Amino acid sequence: MRTVSYSDFKSRFTSAIGVDSLLAVEETALKNSLNDRVKGAWTRARWPELMSLKEKTVAAVSSPIAADKAVQIDNDSDIMDVFAVFDKNPLSDRTAFKLEYQLINGYLILPADSKHTSIFVLGNQVTPSDYGTGTTAIPRFLERYLLLACVAQFYKEDGQLEKSIQQQALAEEALLLEMDRVERLEAQNRITINTYPSYSFGVNILTTI
Repeated sequence: MRTVSYSDFKSRFTSAIGVDSLLAVEETALKNSLNDRVKGAWTRARWPELMSLKEKTVAAVSSPIAADKAVQIDNDSDIMDVFAVFDKNPLSDRTAFKLEYQLINGYLILPADSKHTSIFVLGNQVTPSDYGTGTTAIPRFLERYLLLACVAQFYKEDGQLEKSIQQQALAEEALLLEMDRVERLEAQNRITINTYPSYSFGVNILTTI
């Protein structure tokens, strides 16, 4: 995934608001705004750049729920939202099947009669919450939206409400353009996956992970 550094992002932010540098309190506000806006944008679409395919081990659990075939996902460090589950890696094995599952109380549950001991989970990456401190690489495809949104928040906190509204409108427009790009990618980049039961039919997923 292409990224932009936080230092470059901050430089463009200061240029956008017409200052040479930020006071410590202003930079803290920028980091808070940046992380808040990232969280909001992260789940607005199934961004190809944020897709992740991970193999998980299936096991029995007894607490907080009882299930014979389960994977705990609420404490996962590499998958946030689950989009699909497969018996094999669907990107390298054309015989992979899409599996039925349920999400209950932080666990991904397979049918009790499932024979699978491991599965492949397709979802999006966990949202970082420390941009500007621990995480310094910002997704480039979200840069314009985040920059405009952070500028809008700056103007709002500075009492310049008209400028804030204008920048927020531009930010939303930038995000919608990126969402339109994703829709076009979904139409262009697909592979066919088999699904259970025994009769099969095509199920489309993004090929860009």
